[in-house]
Amino acid sequence: MFKRHKIIMVLLILLTTVPVFSLTLKVGSVAPRNSPWDKALTEISSRWAEASGGRVLLKIYPGGIAGGEADMLRKVKVGALDGVVLSSMGLNMIAPDLLILTMPLIIKNKGELDYVMKKIDPTYERIMEEKRFKLIGWTMAGWMKIFSRNPVKYPDDLKIQKLGFTSGEDVLIQILKNMGFHIVPSDTIDWLSSLQSGRVDALLISPLIAAAYQVFTLADNMLDYPISPLLGAIVLGERSWKKIPEKYHDEFLEIVKEVVADLDVKSRELEDQAFQLLLENGLTVQESTPEIEQAWDEVIKDIYGGTGVIGKIISRDVFEEVTGYTKEYREMNGSGTN
Repeated sequence: MFKRHKIIMVLLILLTTVPVFSLTLKVGSVAPRNSPWDKALTEISSRWAEASGGRVLLKIYPGGIAGGEADMLRKVKVGALDGVVLSSMGLNMIAPDLLILTMPLIIKNKGELDYVMKKIDPTYERIMEEKRFKLIGWTMAGWMKIFSRNPVKYPDDLKIQKLGFTSGEDVLIQILKNMGFHIVPSDTIDWLSSLQSGRVDALLISPLIAAAYQVFTLADNMLDYPISPLLGAIVLGERSWKKIPEKYHDEFLEIVKEVVADLDVKSRELEDQAFQLLLENGLTVQESTPEIEQAWDEVIKDIYGGTGVIGKIISRDVFEEVTGYTKEYREMNGSGTN
């Protein structure tokens, strides 16, 4: 009898010290291990665990070990993964309307981006929910700019060159073609060899990516005019999000917001460092002017206002909502570049 009472007491102690609820969510990412983006996910995991008293944990699969974005999205849909960090390519696989923020020349600077993202958040939340996903947070990885063999200032300068752009970005490739550019779909691992062979003459990438892939050694001219922000998103499957007790939802989202804000600062610092490295290694910068900016604005007027992809692939309502917010911001603050 004494042994039985002792066993019961031990069980009671264990029940009072071990969480009665425990959930581990598996999240895939193509970001390299120990990169700023991977460290941000690790911090989110640590802070979620702390906020929930160890009841909710994230297990991160970095560096693409859980597959490419398409593979990881399929795994989320069948429950093999709970979440994934997506680039614009992955977001397009969920819903093309999510691409609007990264479409060429829609967003011109950080102020516009912050304003529009805050305003459009309810619409994007709804789009995600309709596709059975939960948008946890946005990530920022720099600004896409034109790197080229021969100097590019005006759109006509780029139209006579072959522009390499990431394979699989079908909607963005179609928009660039509609703008009059000769697009050559090209995987990242082929960029340098494509420049060497003359298969491509220019790339639309960020300074950080230009440094990472060493393409600036051949495409050693950069137009200092932001074509679009380079965004990503942290996404959970709807079922996985609902597994998390509702009492943690608001705090978890606030944690992600804080971590991503810090990541944004670090990303900008990294891009500044990359830019300085490029300058030290012979990069020639074509400075933007109001005349140059006006020429680029003219290129998109008919593209986005005409038939193109808007109203066919991209919802006209959501497109006009985003561009309406950019107009509001510019009227309040004036236009400009990053």
